[in-house]
Amino acid sequence: MSQPAPILEQLGRQWQWPAYVLSAGFDASNDLAFALSDGSLHLLPAGSQQAPERIEVHDGMTLSLAGAPGEGFLSGGDDGRFVRIAVDGTLSELAAFPGRWVDHVASHANGVLACSEGKRLHLYAEGRDEIVREFPSTVGGIGFSPDGHRIAVAHYGGVTLCSTRSADATPVPLKCPGSHLSVTWSPNARFVLSAMQEDCIHGWRLEDKDDLFMSGYATKVKSWSWFHGGHYLATSGSNCAPCWPFKGRKGPQGRTPATPGDSTSAMVTAVAGDPKRPVLGIGYDDGQVTVADVQNGQEAIVKPPGDGAITTMAWSPNGAWLAFGTEKGFAGLLPVAG
Repeated sequence: MSQPAPILEQLGRQWQWPAYVLSAGFDASNDLAFALSDGSLHLLPAGSQQAPERIEVHDGMTLSLAGAPGEGFLSGGDDGRFVRIAVDGTLSELAAFPGRWVDHVASHANGVLACSEGKRLHLYAEGRDEIVREFPSTVGGIGFSPDGHRIAVAHYGGVTLCSTRSADATPVPLKCPGSHLSVTWSPNARFVLSAMQEDCIHGWRLEDKDDLFMSGYATKVKSWSWFHGGHYLATSGSNCAPCWPFKGRKGPQGRTPATPGDSTSAMVTAVAGDPKRPVLGIGYDDGQVTVADVQNGQEAIVKPPGDGAITTMAWSPNGAWLAFGTEKGFAGLLPVAG
């Protein structure tokens, strides 16, 4: 008896490209982009039934991708260019840093754009002068506060909170020895969290600077996702997808994470969760993708192993789509509306 086709083949769409899929992301209008290591972007407007359009963005490797305010995308590359890509494929160079790498890009719905190159953070907003901040070491990651008035910058020795509106505002240091590789701000604005070189997450509760420490990982946390209205933070770095509870004033302090997607043969390499529901996409180093309901324990394999390790995942803002890509250039898009 023949086996049924995988859920992705039955319900979704899939593509094969010649380069590593570095990042998948949706903008606020649910347009989708895949950034590849060869400097190209594959763009799929919301609702389109066509194949994604290939757009040549960087002369070299793409290093970072983020949604732009409203619609479109931001990209940084090892060619030193900070670029905005419109949904129709039009490119606009926002800044260029010859001989440098644009490692991280981000934006906020209020219109502020950010990028980092080396030790410097650059902030741009229409009608205002560029703000530049320099840090003691290479920037490991950037993340806007929910209201967009501040941005968190990870670097060696901790995280620094900077104003996005005034170059004269005094930055707020959050100190922790070690190398901080990425940073995220909780949707309720109470916590700032940093993924560290030491296979753990360090965090701060901002109202009293109380420290959080989330450990037990087998490797560095390279992917994380807030979901279910910010009640959970899902992470990679283990043979399951730890989902730390953040509902309430104390967040995960004194609480254990839910652990969906437990595997005896693979490590979780990427996660992405539904913005409103307790549903999580989990990608593994063997190429498998699972969708799990964190509250009722139900799980379904939507893509079987193969096609390379899952390198990136993204869930659309409207909750309807899960996108992912692999190290071997395979990409998929699955409808996941409840």
